[in-house]
Amino acid sequence: MQTSLQGIVRRWARRWSAPAIVALAASGPAVADPASTSTSSETLGEIVVTAQYRAQKLEDTPIAITAENAAVMEDRNQTSLHDLTAEAPNVTLVQTGGAFGPGMTASIRGIGQGDFDPALSPGVGIYIDDVYYTSLEGSNFALLDIDRVEILRGPQGTLSGANSEGGSIKIYSVKPQGNDSGSVKVSYGERSLVDVQGMADVSIIKDTLFMRLSGVSRTQDGYVTRVDYGCAFPTSGIPPETANGVNCIAGKEGGQDYAAGRIALRWVPTDSFEANWTTDVTNDKSETVPVTLIQVNPAALGNALANTPSIPAGFDVEKFIPTNPYVSYANFCAKGIATSYCWAPLSEDKAWGTNLTADWRITDDLALKSITAYREFTVQFTNDDAASPIGGSLGYSELLNHTLTQELRLNGKVDSIFDYTVGGFLLDQVTTYPTHQVLDYVFNPNTIPGKFFNGSFEFLGDDPVWERDYAGFMNGSWHIIEGLDLNAGVRYTHQEKTYTYTRANPPDLGGGNSIFFPPDFSGTQGKYEGSKVDYRVDLDYRWNPSLMTYASVSTGFKGGGTNPRPFIASQVVPFGPESLTAYELGAKSELLDKSLIINLAAFYDKYHDIQVTLLSCPQFSGGNPFEPCAAPVNGGDADIYGAELETSYHIAGLTVDGTYSHQKFEYKSVNPLSGIPLGSSAPGFQPSKYALGAEYNIAAGEASVVPRVDFLYASGYFTNANNDPNSWQAGYHTVNGRITYHPPSGGWEFAVAGTNLGNKLWYTSTFDLTATEGTKYGTPAPPRTVWAEFKKKW
Repeated sequence: MQTSLQGIVRRWARRWSAPAIVALAASGPAVADPASTSTSSETLGEIVVTAQYRAQKLEDTPIAITAENAAVMEDRNQTSLHDLTAEAPNVTLVQTGGAFGPGMTASIRGIGQGDFDPALSPGVGIYIDDVYYTSLEGSNFALLDIDRVEILRGPQGTLSGANSEGGSIKIYSVKPQGNDSGSVKVSYGERSLVDVQGMADVSIIKDTLFMRLSGVSRTQDGYVTRVDYGCAFPTSGIPPETANGVNCIAGKEGGQDYAAGRIALRWVPTDSFEANWTTDVTNDKSETVPVTLIQVNPAALGNALANTPSIPAGFDVEKFIPTNPYVSYANFCAKGIATSYCWAPLSEDKAWGTNLTADWRITDDLALKSITAYREFTVQFTNDDAASPIGGSLGYSELLNHTLTQELRLNGKVDSIFDYTVGGFLLDQVTTYPTHQVLDYVFNPNTIPGKFFNGSFEFLGDDPVWERDYAGFMNGSWHIIEGLDLNAGVRYTHQEKTYTYTRANPPDLGGGNSIFFPPDFSGTQGKYEGSKVDYRVDLDYRWNPSLMTYASVSTGFKGGGTNPRPFIASQVVPFGPESLTAYELGAKSELLDKSLIINLAAFYDKYHDIQVTLLSCPQFSGGNPFEPCAAPVNGGDADIYGAELETSYHIAGLTVDGTYSHQKFEYKSVNPLSGIPLGSSAPGFQPSKYALGAEYNIAAGEASVVPRVDFLYASGYFTNANNDPNSWQAGYHTVNGRITYHPPSGGWEFAVAGTNLGNKLWYTSTFDLTATEGTKYGTPAPPRTVWAEFKKKW
């Protein structure tokens, strides 16, 4: 079967010579599903990826890649994009919450971005069917009807473009086949989990037009209980806020309620042309991401307490730290200048997109690909960063985005000596950021005639951000002699951004320009325009059928901009682009008759003009270190170096896979204006991680039972640019498991699965504001969760 599959791939590659090949299968960190591609029970199958714009075996691709297909992701209980962090070395995908809304932080080899604001660019490029997704908000996708995911580590500036500085994550959905197949999967589990997924693939016009429909609906109760503090502690002196004097429960956080659907059409009118059109819709009305209070600094809470008359004078605010980590006393209330506000916990994401991909084989050695896409999303969320009755930091935010992208690629080959791709890319997007912020903790001595405000920094914002990117690129592979290839590429990118500030008074202050900013501040624009040339050079050599090694140098960057969150006018400061030059050595091997795969990579990165966000910036605040700040600056230059291992071994029904990664960050110079000590680590930089998984196929006649267990350890890291003990986020370890029964008929299967089986407490993210707001909050990972699944296929 393996030989047959290889032949199909070779014939398809000769016909199209374009990156439209679907991966055959994947298992382990980068290993194919043995059941679907192996020639025997003792070998691991092959994987085909398209990282270099053409179909290649994973073991022949000179890039550090983790690849997984849908079956493997299901075996590992991975239902959303951030779940993929477990098996990928030096990859951190974290669900965000609180002030950062319902999104995801993505970091590869310590390069990424945690802020959703459209003024900043992500450091990891996310693609769905080769369409670039521009925002971290709403990026924690449900993995619906996915064929495979490829995680490319290291800068992908030439292959994936701007903002793929740390690497890129490429998601590929299943193409319509017109084979009248379908499936339904129903899951039921703890916290009233109900998950229903379905797919149908039909032929509309035989051998010409196919359609595939897929959808998912998922609901689950939250795991953090929001408690009315005054009700639960009636002798505290704090008045209750609900009429419920029995259980004092004000609500839940962390519940899920979303639905998504996709329709895909595939048109193949001739042997030389194929068009694929897809449209997807997501409606996510989940509860707010859970946030609980971890630490307080009473000295920094003075203004917030002064503006919270419900808190008795001298109250020990450390009592707001719950003894149960799955409890929050957040009330989503704050006192403004003239009005008190209470907003419902909210986290909604509505998105839709459509794309058309056309592949035209002009000649046997020349093909043209066009990818046209349009996306819109609207995200709404509220946050209570004090996570307590203190109030202090309350916000309502929206992001409204529409994005148009167009990419053209001309793929060709010269005999069997040279493969090349020439192309261009255009992106045009507008993101508007309406927000209402009530920040009681801010000391601001601005005045209206006859009034003085000690705290209650309050304003409305409605900032549009316009961005246009265009790029041209060339990539080629010269097959010098048998086994020796030189791969090289270059990409020119031009970026333009315009950020327009709008600061207004809320209605209770009569509207008009904000009293906390100069009268002419609204309408002020911050602009960034710049160009960058990225390159990649790689030399790889296949020593024998079992071993390939490579050496490469590559670059990437993300653009600059202007501070989108000034608390005072002097904090409106620009920041420049950052860039990365990476040197990498790697080896990929298939040993013991392909039953053992070992992939190694070592890298050394020169990281320049690093963008970091300062939470205290007296240099921009008139010398006041207590003035809140969220200013991005170029903090300095650093070296990053590390190593990665991915391995998988299969023998007699047993498959064991593992990954290990270690990396180190060292500032070589710092910008004095940043205030960052030279020995600091970058925020979110995770030094080490390892994972180990095993599954065993137990034959029971023609049926089988497959138990699987996965273990993950991830080290801790600092969350702030200025490292201190309060900004340390501890590491964690967890165990997940699954048992699947496959009947003799093969038409259905049943599974019992669980995550965090040890019921360990850890925080997926923390946010330290102890120096300014006076609080530190975190998002606890869900406790042990067990569920059952039934799938019917036809």
